[in-house]
Amino acid sequence: MKVAYHFNCSDIKERYDSLFYDIVFRKLLRLNEPFISSKILVGDLLIYEMITEADNPSDFLNYLFQIKDDTWKRIISDKVKYFVEDTVFIICFETIQKEIAIKLNEALLTEERYLGAYEIDNSVELHWWLYGECIGPRFRILNKDINILVDNDEIESQEYVKDIEGRLKKIPFDNIDTEFSNYRYSLLDDKHNYENARRTTEWKKGTESIFSTITDEIIAKLTDTAPDLTDKLWSINNTFSNAQTGEQYAQAMTSCRRVFEYVTDCLFPATNDIIDGHSLKKDKYKNRLLEFAKRELKSETNIDLIVTNTTSLFEEWNKLYELSNKGVHSEPHRQECRRCIIRTILLLDDLIAIKRTPFEVNIKTYKFINNFKDKHNASR
Repeated sequence: MKVAYHFNCSDIKERYDSLFYDIVFRKLLRLNEPFISSKILVGDLLIYEMITEADNPSDFLNYLFQIKDDTWKRIISDKVKYFVEDTVFIICFETIQKEIAIKLNEALLTEERYLGAYEIDNSVELHWWLYGECIGPRFRILNKDINILVDNDEIESQEYVKDIEGRLKKIPFDNIDTEFSNYRYSLLDDKHNYENARRTTEWKKGTESIFSTITDEIIAKLTDTAPDLTDKLWSINNTFSNAQTGEQYAQAMTSCRRVFEYVTDCLFPATNDIIDGHSLKKDKYKNRLLEFAKRELKSETNIDLIVTNTTSLFEEWNKLYELSNKGVHSEPHRQECRRCIIRTILLLDDLIAIKRTPFEVNIKTYKFINNFKDKHNASR
């Protein structure tokens, strides 16, 4: 999500941007998160005229903060007055994971000049104007590397880069480099407008809704017949979220494979049968899954879809395994692992789609009964 962090800087006489770069970037690096990737926009919050023209400044701020909306926000209530009275400096992350946004906010709470943060909704024209048009992209951060963004390689840009490098050099980045933005987000960028920003935001919200529906369906339906699926999916997410090395990403991949094998065992237990030349024994997971699909829905299209998705999933597993053996940098590992997780989820969605009847409920009541008997016998 896009998140802006705000700072009071009205009484600072000298140039104040580098002061807040130092504060924010140091605290961000101290979080030691395994993956951070975002463009960073900076500038002042230009709302003075809007505030003075508003009939009720409080109503304007409530709209600015999207108080009635369900977007993420962490405004420090006793510092709201500074948004009205003083100059506010913004450091805005174009894409940041919610968990990291929360941690960074908590780390900044000890800073006297920190006013709070909130999610930027570019479908709200005021947000797009203040956090997309009035401030500009200055950096791109990738883990512990940072690029200074410039439009071109002219003398003025070179001098700017040299100045910013000097301001960043005491911050413990691994690398400080230059990146040409080629006038992205400028007047020369024909896609830099509110309508495009609105459509982008609406697409993101729609896609989030689609994936939310898929995950809801998986939990609501597949866990009837595969009751341990929730724990296994949680394990994937937990391992992936905290992974920092190739070996840890390989563990997440292994968890994906275990989900595939576990669900297959639940849907079509192993047998000694051979159908159309295909063995259905324990280790023949793909054969058993395809046989399940054939029996559930006599549609070549859906069966072909299962074949394609399982093939892609196996390819992702093999690719991630090869990367792990080669000791490749964690960034390719993360990308491959993320695709592996997505394909695993989509395969589960495929299985739900082809099931014509409710999944058979598979609750292990014997565990409860045995525990009850043990407690009863112990109390006698």
